[in-house]
Amino acid sequence: MLDHLPDRSGAIDLVRLIAVTAIVAGHCFTKEVTQDWLYTWHVAVFFILAGYLWRPRRPVHVEVEKRAMSLGRPYVAGFLVLTAALLLVKPAGALEKIAGGIEGGRFAHMPYVTLWFVSALFFTAVAFRVVERVPYAAQWGIALAAAVAGWIWTEPLSHTPLGIGYVATCLIYLLIGDALRRLRTRIRRPLLWGALAFVIGVVLVVTGAAAPLDIKLGDYGTPVFSLLASSAISIGLILVAESVVHPGRFSRACTLLALPLLAVVLLHPLVLWLDVSPWIRFAIGMLVPLAIGLIALPTRAAPWITGQHTVRRAI
Repeated sequence: MLDHLPDRSGAIDLVRLIAVTAIVAGHCFTKEVTQDWLYTWHVAVFFILAGYLWRPRRPVHVEVEKRAMSLGRPYVAGFLVLTAALLLVKPAGALEKIAGGIEGGRFAHMPYVTLWFVSALFFTAVAFRVVERVPYAAQWGIALAAAVAGWIWTEPLSHTPLGIGYVATCLIYLLIGDALRRLRTRIRRPLLWGALAFVIGVVLVVTGAAAPLDIKLGDYGTPVFSLLASSAISIGLILVAESVVHPGRFSRACTLLALPLLAVVLLHPLVLWLDVSPWIRFAIGMLVPLAIGLIALPTRAAPWITGQHTVRRAI
């Protein structure tokens, strides 16, 4: 299958793998262990990547259609799988939880705890597609104003159906990713600058200048500094990965493993019901959904389970 993969950056896919691994670890281990080191960047990096990989001047209706295919279908399929598991394993009080899952965003509790991320990414991408029609300076003005609104009106914005209010906080991350895209060709020593950005972000976290984020709960950390820390760590990961991952089998392997990662994001919360050690939960939460996604890739179920087009097997 490695020879029939879509033409994607293995470096970016490695960043995706690292981030999803951090998301699963953040759920499987206690928050006291993972919050400081993972929560600052492990979700924010996906919004920065969306801006970094942005294709300008796409019509808004096309953006909606593409995001509905890549995010909407797995969202629906994941919701149905999670609901079936809920009814089988935890039927007591299931209807209330299902209602919360339908409402989405912060209202979605176990096992729907990661649905907010998918819907927030959808709405933020569509919002950015609208915003990109105004002058560049105005785009930043809108994003900064939205970020300030996110810090001021945390509660009402984080309690919106399908998490649409998260756009206020997440939009600026797409602008940051887009700015990196615009500047990328001018960065002559990406490994050095990437390592420096990463260290700056870590120092902000270690010194306590930047409190950890929990976007779903409307906890955006320390104004300005947490945004800087999450952005610096994310940019550092991107630049370092692009410096060390070169075309070849490792790059293609990263892409193969990254293609079904949306299935991991959506399905791994089910392992939190297991009464086993955190390390076993973590291993199962990563490997089982990943295997399901890899098995689905060559089938017609791929768009629904992974959000990706079907990948042909080698003949």
